[in-house]
Amino acid sequence: MPFFAMISPVPTPVRGVRVPHQEREILVSGANISPRIGERYHGRYEHSRRAIGGNDLSRYSVVDVGSNTIHLLVGEVDGGEVLPVTGEKFSARLGAGVEKTGRLEQERLLLAAEAINFFARIAALNGAPSPEVLATSAVRDAENGPELVERVRETTGLKMRLISGKKEAELGFRGALSALGGRREGKVLVVDLGGGSAQLIFGEASGVVEERVSLPLGTNRTTERFVRTNPPTDGELGALGEHVAGLLPAWDIGDAPVVAVGGSARAMVKITQDDLTAGRLWRLSEEIRKWPSGVLAREHGLTPERARVLPAAITTLATVLEVFGKEELTVARGGIREGTLLALAEGGQV
Repeated sequence: MPFFAMISPVPTPVRGVRVPHQEREILVSGANISPRIGERYHGRYEHSRRAIGGNDLSRYSVVDVGSNTIHLLVGEVDGGEVLPVTGEKFSARLGAGVEKTGRLEQERLLLAAEAINFFARIAALNGAPSPEVLATSAVRDAENGPELVERVRETTGLKMRLISGKKEAELGFRGALSALGGRREGKVLVVDLGGGSAQLIFGEASGVVEERVSLPLGTNRTTERFVRTNPPTDGELGALGEHVAGLLPAWDIGDAPVVAVGGSARAMVKITQDDLTAGRLWRLSEEIRKWPSGVLAREHGLTPERARVLPAAITTLATVLEVFGKEELTVARGGIREGTLLALAEGGQV
């Protein structure tokens, strides 16, 4: 039976009105996708009027192989804006155990290769060429990361690129700025908090980077190192906060706003349903220490993996605000994937 994916229809939005991410039911069938992929697969349908209707915009696709999640984004680019066509994600948790063993677990490695193969087919179904496949901290740092690269090449014919922390920061900065819309003046500090690392990028809102650093402060990494109990104790998160403060750069960012990107930052907005201030983050940190991750996941509609690392993520971002003397945190949807599509649209090398 051939591979196919059936997508429940969603209304076409009014021109110029962005449709938020909508959960949808996915039916996957055929020999090309195993049940174990389906168990951890989450699809979300995102589109704009231009992405659906007839137009002359080219489509691009990227697979972002992160430490927690593997993401696919198919989209079009118009005037520096990314118009999403479809976005998919698979919870692989490739970074699990890498902090302790230095290696990717074999089962997770094989699952990741399957998911990438699946996403390449999804991209083709949506009219996009073969995706750019980028691997970040977990694969980059693992001793057997090249094994996954070779596995992907053998099973899909795709070349996975292990991008540097510097390149990851540049793409994340560009994607975050695109999501901020009209802001093109002044300076901004972008914090891209992933599972294996955190990228801090400071520069002009026009896109000029002045400072950048990649730090081993990803949520998987810090959770494995500092969090021993569920829920975490005050002492565990206190030690994590001190560790984060000790690694942050001594940049003078003046009155620049702080913008966070990444799944954990978006989860915080989902929980609070409000703007993220320094005080609200610290109160949220205190509140979630009362509940095991399973309760957090159930009550707030989070994946178990996201709920597990959320205490570390909140502590990290709250510490960033404290160190840089800021009271507010803006969360943007854009990041490395959007930055990659922008680079591809310009015909440049990612």
